[in-house]
Amino acid sequence: MELIYGRQPILEVLKAGRRKLNKIWVQDGLSGEMVREILQQAKTKEIPIEWVRQDQLDKRVQGHHQGMVAEGAAVLFHDLSGFLAQLAPTAPAILVALDEIQDPHNVGAILRSAGFFGVAGALVLKWRSAPVGETAARVSSGAIDHVPLLRITNLAQSILDVQAAGFEVIGADMEGESLESHVANPRSMLVMGSEGSGLRRLVRDRCDKLLRIPGSGKVGSLNVGAAAAIFIYEFCRRSSIGRAPVL
Repeated sequence: MELIYGRQPILEVLKAGRRKLNKIWVQDGLSGEMVREILQQAKTKEIPIEWVRQDQLDKRVQGHHQGMVAEGAAVLFHDLSGFLAQLAPTAPAILVALDEIQDPHNVGAILRSAGFFGVAGALVLKWRSAPVGETAARVSSGAIDHVPLLRITNLAQSILDVQAAGFEVIGADMEGESLESHVANPRSMLVMGSEGSGLRRLVRDRCDKLLRIPGSGKVGSLNVGAAAAIFIYEFCRRSSIGRAPVL
């Protein structure tokens, strides 16, 4: 079990219906359209509501809870091979893979972009990366409950599995070719490297192509969350995107 806080993340958990919520604590006197929607959905799903003082919520979570905290099941993870098996052999789909990204805020930001643009799934490492937990869930603003999370142990091996399923694997790298000139494959996986060192050598070597975002300003690079948003947008815009299987 884990705590989910913030109005939008709680609402998206309710909408997605993938995770069970045991209880929602609501600050006394809280009102508004989103609050009413959350309370109505909770009532429909028979989730207990408890009205409490703000200081009681402050003690439960370390963050801006917006007057709402819920207790629910942990984020669901899925198996990559099972996910790929459920995709039609030629169905268009964009995947994103996170290579040892350390900051949960960046993980959440990437998942938010993935949810907004309709990415089919996100590959996240079981070890040596930021946990996909409370912070990532809050920053994703609920997208974490709509984008299937595919937990893997070896990204270099998973790249081979994804390629065998007909995906072109694109690595985001400052030494790559310009993103502007690339013709997107409708089945693509975008690999984003860690904040400090970028893609690991073997991961980099196994990508089909390396691409960079061309810039003309004086700043030499983008935050990985911002870079991922641009890559995801461009690939989804240029490709005919199909939805992932419902997991």
